[in-house]
Amino acid sequence: MRDMIQRPEKGQPPPVSDAPAEPGGKGLDLRKYFYIIAKRLWLLLLCFMTAIVIMLVMMARQVPEYQATAKLHLTKSVGLPANLQQRDMETILGDYAQTQRNIIIGRAVIERARARLDLTPDEFGKRYRGLSVQPIWQTAIMNISVTGLEPAFCADYANAIADAYVEYKTEEQSGSSQNTVVVLSQQANRLAEEIARLEGDVLAFVRENSVVGIQERGNVAANLLAQLSKQAAEYRTQRMLLEAQQPLLAQASDEVVLAILEYDVPVSAATAAPSDPEADASEEGAETLIEHGLVSRPQWNDLKRENAILESRLISYRKKYKDAHPLIQETLRQLQQNEEAIKVEIQFSLKQYYSQLEALSIKEKAAGRVEQQWEEQALDINRKHKEYEGLQRNLTRLQHLYDLIFNRLQEVDISAGIQTESVRILERAMVPGGPIKPRNIQSLFLAALIGLGVGIGLIFGLEFMDDSVRYPEEIARAFGVPCLGLVPTAHWKQDGDASYWIGKVDPASGFAEAYRNIRSALLLNPDGKPFRTLTVTSSVPKEGKTTTSANLATSFAQTGQRVLLVDADLHRGGVHRFFGLQAGRGLTEVLQGHFTFEQVVQPTSIPGLDFVGTGAFPDNPSELMLGGGMQQFLKQAASQYDRVFIDAPPVLAVSETTVIAAQTDATLLTIWSGRTSQKLIQVAVRQLLSRGANLVGCVLNNLDLARVGTYGAYSYYHFYGYDYRYEEERPASPPGDGTPPS
Repeated sequence: MRDMIQRPEKGQPPPVSDAPAEPGGKGLDLRKYFYIIAKRLWLLLLCFMTAIVIMLVMMARQVPEYQATAKLHLTKSVGLPANLQQRDMETILGDYAQTQRNIIIGRAVIERARARLDLTPDEFGKRYRGLSVQPIWQTAIMNISVTGLEPAFCADYANAIADAYVEYKTEEQSGSSQNTVVVLSQQANRLAEEIARLEGDVLAFVRENSVVGIQERGNVAANLLAQLSKQAAEYRTQRMLLEAQQPLLAQASDEVVLAILEYDVPVSAATAAPSDPEADASEEGAETLIEHGLVSRPQWNDLKRENAILESRLISYRKKYKDAHPLIQETLRQLQQNEEAIKVEIQFSLKQYYSQLEALSIKEKAAGRVEQQWEEQALDINRKHKEYEGLQRNLTRLQHLYDLIFNRLQEVDISAGIQTESVRILERAMVPGGPIKPRNIQSLFLAALIGLGVGIGLIFGLEFMDDSVRYPEEIARAFGVPCLGLVPTAHWKQDGDASYWIGKVDPASGFAEAYRNIRSALLLNPDGKPFRTLTVTSSVPKEGKTTTSANLATSFAQTGQRVLLVDADLHRGGVHRFFGLQAGRGLTEVLQGHFTFEQVVQPTSIPGLDFVGTGAFPDNPSELMLGGGMQQFLKQAASQYDRVFIDAPPVLAVSETTVIAAQTDATLLTIWSGRTSQKLIQVAVRQLLSRGANLVGCVLNNLDLARVGTYGAYSYYHFYGYDYRYEEERPASPPGDGTPPS
């Protein structure tokens, strides 16, 4: 129980709780929605009756309308051969039934049908209301429904449309074959002329371009092109090999150069050995080539052999003679002649090399030119061949198309007498026996549903926009202040304010038990400090704070405590009416110093409960409360009584309420269930806390347990058998509404 009345620190704004309210039960609480609707049942009934009345007025103003329906049966013949039937099917685009529907509602059929009725446009417009042509689902039957103001007109017009459509289809089928023959004949004549013209073009092309044997000429040109391409490739390869040898000859020795150029030695064999300059200049390079058999020409061998003999002879002579000896001089002269002969051979070989390189280039260019000429001739032959094939292909296509049209003409002749589709009137329209509009029962039922739907929507819309406090758990969640108890609605006849005083109500009633629960919650002070002075107030007027003050004071006095009830509402105080006392001398006179505390205290009929009225209403109640007299009054009252209850004016109505609340030990805020806006209550709570008031909790007043789903027939008051009744000397009156506001 202490957890229920935990309060914030004095002077601090209330914490906002994010915890959701405890649901009344698991799942969807249908009773809650039922009571929401029951609370505003008048609005639901008003919407229901309004919709019914509107529908009745519309029904009274409606003109009766009639409807007649004719049925057509659409069929397609299967008497044609399979190939002819398939081609006819391919000519039909889209849905067949929808196509026929559009034909029926088209201008050609509608004008024929109106002509059959022989009515002027004005007469037709006065009777006609609507036309509906729809195929029956998954059938070949078409409904033609006419809506109008006269039964006979509806039947006649529906039958006229059916007859006009049958007549239109008959004319269409009779003229279809003839039109087809004419069109096909025209196309055949045009194709014959095009074929004759194209044949002439082909003959002229053959004469002008010598097309005869063009295929063989093309093959010859292709073979020659292949041979020329191969020969040109060979020349190109030889030239490239000679050009590749040219940079290598500059690095080789004379013997190697002579061997390569003159004797056609492969460049790889002649240049593989000498990898550095010194090896290339070696005198043994030629001998190495001779030893491997690369140089085999007799003249070259003779020169080299003679050179070797002379060198050997020179060596032997020098052993015997000096260099000036005639033999040595003769030998040197012969060696010089051999060297010059070798140089001549080298020059001749180089000249042959460059001549061969130039000859290969000339051969390559000549082969390329010849190849280009044959390529142009081959392209020209190929172009002529393509043109000839194109002319032949166009001629073949036109001849094939001409054959198709000619065959189609023969098929049309065969199928001219066979109907591919037929239409017959399945049922003619009958004169309707009664109107289709207005449909009274259906219209009233629809109006009732609309009225109920609008009413329920408005009820839940108003419930959604209503931000008043309706359930006890909303107080802690919205304001951070505990709910100390709830006071149920007193369902008896309102017979003055004293009718809701627990001194005149059966002590065993739920109404009296509610105030005992509030008394218990106040006694269980969470901080352990018992209060002596308690301010009872509300956010705005008419929330039942005066009734709460009187009943709480009475409830505490019934426990044997000495209780003083003070009416501090110096604007419109009325606590004295509960006890049948006078308020002519009271708190105002004490604060002004005209009377003492003992002179204004009045005893009540409840033992231990005394009362101090408002006295005369002053012009400056706020200034009186701010003076020291109010604090002295409360101090004296607390010293003589166990509990002092102050009935203060509403917080948001006057300014002195927060002053009174700040001077008392505790403050209790009264909230009228389902009336006061949460925003106003939040402002009142913040004002009290910001002025230093000790707000211990709130009381939810006038909670209608019979109309709140969570606190309905299973509330704890009904569970224990409590109900709302007077004492035995005052029998219960018929049910009324509400706890008296103050």
